[in-house]
Amino acid sequence: MFDGQTLMKLNACSSVDETVKQLTVAGCYILDEPRMHHSCTDAEVVCSGDVAGLVKAGVGSILSSDAGAFWRGDSGVTHAFATEGMGVASDFYSDWRDLEDQEARVKSAVDASGVATLEVAGKSLEGRNMYIVRVRGRGYSPEKNMTRVVLTFNLHAREWITGMAGVYAVEHLLKKAEEDFGYFDGTEVVIMPMANPDGFVYSTTTNRMHRKNMANNAGSSCKGVDLNRNWDAHWASGGSSSNPCADTFHGPSANSEPETEVIAKVMEEAPMTVYVDTHSYTQLVLTSPAWTSSRSARHSEYRKIGGSIQEAIRQSHGVRFTEGPVAEVLYTASGGSIDYADDRGALGICLELRPPRFGGSGGGFAPPAREILPSAEETYQGLLAAIEYAQDPSSVPAPAPTPAPWFWR
Repeated sequence: MFDGQTLMKLNACSSVDETVKQLTVAGCYILDEPRMHHSCTDAEVVCSGDVAGLVKAGVGSILSSDAGAFWRGDSGVTHAFATEGMGVASDFYSDWRDLEDQEARVKSAVDASGVATLEVAGKSLEGRNMYIVRVRGRGYSPEKNMTRVVLTFNLHAREWITGMAGVYAVEHLLKKAEEDFGYFDGTEVVIMPMANPDGFVYSTTTNRMHRKNMANNAGSSCKGVDLNRNWDAHWASGGSSSNPCADTFHGPSANSEPETEVIAKVMEEAPMTVYVDTHSYTQLVLTSPAWTSSRSARHSEYRKIGGSIQEAIRQSHGVRFTEGPVAEVLYTASGGSIDYADDRGALGICLELRPPRFGGSGGGFAPPAREILPSAEETYQGLLAAIEYAQDPSSVPAPAPTPAPWFWR
């Protein structure tokens, strides 16, 4: 749908509201509206109208006159993967994979492990299975307040790199369990590698930048609810939209969406210790609260686990993510999954994967395929750090203070 449309990168602006008005006149779609509110700098937009006036006024510069072709060439589309050679060392992560191949990869890993179960947690709006992989260590009991970690990926449809990281996490956690099952003693880890199957499929076939699920919104032709604004956690309290056409549309009511309800049910099977929701992009380790700039009563705990994840990621490929509370590091956003988890006693973490906010290999929500494997590798190390903190917080030293990201100084 973006073929023939102009892809632009914005310059710094003195007035976001005025810039939005100019973009609206040119028929522009802002790819990540909340981040734009930092100052417009480097925000990407796709425009169906004449952008000559925008360029002349210094609003931004043209990256490509054909956004669809640009993304196909720079990032690529999903490709089928041959079922033979399904071992961990194969080239599955050299390219983007479709839903069927991702699910087959996960099933193959579970079948080969002998230590995990693959379960259908529920159905998406369009009736697709929402799978979870469960690894339950020796001595774990859901009736007792024991270590339980829940991991979700690809809640936002267009964030393909997160779904690939989810498949990788399943494979390598199961490989770890096969090699040292004692690692999971007294612990349950539940992984949902694809949390928005309907939206993901739509993003691979029709609208590469689709973010939401596939809900039909009453009185509107615009599809979808933002599944990370729909949770019954200070729902519709800021940082979301009541406009069904907005990417951050929070839905008609809290927990209105089937996908939200399925994930909530998984969360609430037993007390959680840590919940990690993996998104992209901007290379961040974010912690609850997201709905308010006020600090959590567990701020010091959050800095310990956040710092531990940050350091584990850095040691993988030398990339240093920025760490801190959502509303301090990024923006205020109510109705999010990590605040829902926090309200239920878990430490709620959000990872924002590659690429970086500024510079780097570029690509935003459509990074080059060469980023898939290193991103999955460093994400996995960060998740191990989260699991190990959940098992024994005392084993993690207090982190050194992290300077604020440069764009906040």
